[in-house]
Amino acid sequence: MAPETPDQTPDQTPDHEPSSSASHGNSDRFESGPARREGSLLDMPKPPRRQRSKLVWVFLLAVVIAGVALWELRDLVLRDAVPDRQANMTGTDAAILGPNATNGTLPSMVPMDGDAAATAQANATAVAPGLNATSPDGAFAQDDAVVRFAFVEDVAKWLVEGYYPKGTHMEARASGWVAPSLKSANMRYGVNMTGLSWSGDDLNAGRSGVLDYAFTPAMLEALQRLYADRFMLAMATEASTAKITDKGKERALTTPEVAEMYSLYATRLRGLGGALREIAGMPDAVVRVNAWLTAQHTALEANAKYQDAVFGYDTAREGNSAHLAEQARRIMEMTGKAYQQAIMARERARETLAEAIRRNPDARRLDDDTLVYAAGWVYRRANGKPEKMDAVRMAATVLTDMAARFDRAAQAARQ
Repeated sequence: MAPETPDQTPDQTPDHEPSSSASHGNSDRFESGPARREGSLLDMPKPPRRQRSKLVWVFLLAVVIAGVALWELRDLVLRDAVPDRQANMTGTDAAILGPNATNGTLPSMVPMDGDAAATAQANATAVAPGLNATSPDGAFAQDDAVVRFAFVEDVAKWLVEGYYPKGTHMEARASGWVAPSLKSANMRYGVNMTGLSWSGDDLNAGRSGVLDYAFTPAMLEALQRLYADRFMLAMATEASTAKITDKGKERALTTPEVAEMYSLYATRLRGLGGALREIAGMPDAVVRVNAWLTAQHTALEANAKYQDAVFGYDTAREGNSAHLAEQARRIMEMTGKAYQQAIMARERARETLAEAIRRNPDARRLDDDTLVYAAGWVYRRANGKPEKMDAVRMAATVLTDMAARFDRAAQAARQ
């Protein structure tokens, strides 16, 4: 898993035609031969053959007309009822109904074609036996119409490529290191929108629509159920074929390195999940984030004034007036002190915010930059929309679940 520069996070509802994905059960079975009862219609005299033929055709025509009318009424009722149904549904059902429940413009889930499904199942068997490459109900592999499986595959590829074993990167001097972060993920998928389906020419609107579609409790849970196993399969596939440059030579990842990669990402995911959970439960989260943003803005303004004062002083010194130069120097010193104070206030607000988030033990695994960035990200999504905090909590749950999966993958790699 925006008031400043547009946040690089998917956010626009693509403009596709809705797909009809309602499923129908088996036809009702009727028993023949009802028991005769005195005075029943079955005891009435039989009409002449000719008259019975007419009644049969009239009856059939009436059934057809009634069937068409009922089908139209069903569509009308479902259109009105879907929003209420969606509010109470989670998981795969919510993913199927979710888009139709929002604005009717996005089909939610489409089956993969036969070749793709067969390939996914073959890969699951070859790379990670026991992983399920089908949909949660076991029927066939599915692809969400907005958050495509291509997005999941790209995330897996990006994470594996972002792992550096010890000695292969300046940040990996003592142990392995992973480069991907919440901020870089936000930039990568907010700009490239890889694997995210949207339409139109407005990228900002596209990001907003995709995020509105996906960042709800029901859809986050549904996407996790739909893709979690296949994501882990994609990670295993990428790790088995990855090549790294070590001391000028290209080589594959070793088994201990693969285990370390999973462990490092498990720590990141668990820490981010803890941070989101703490932010969502913080009663004064908006106040704290506002204080940090205000202090940041004040520091920027103070810096601009200081730079103007420095330029004014340099200009005054080049003139012939010592008096004007002295005045400019005093202004420069005064604005310089104000700038220093603004920087200190900004750092205090930043540290206070980070420390508040660290009340969650898992969040202590992350640095200040990540914690503050996460708080700003939530602020942009939930400010004025308190219902979005439910999505933040679900995101925390999904991240914690994925961390557990990565831990298990690391343990399996070590065996």
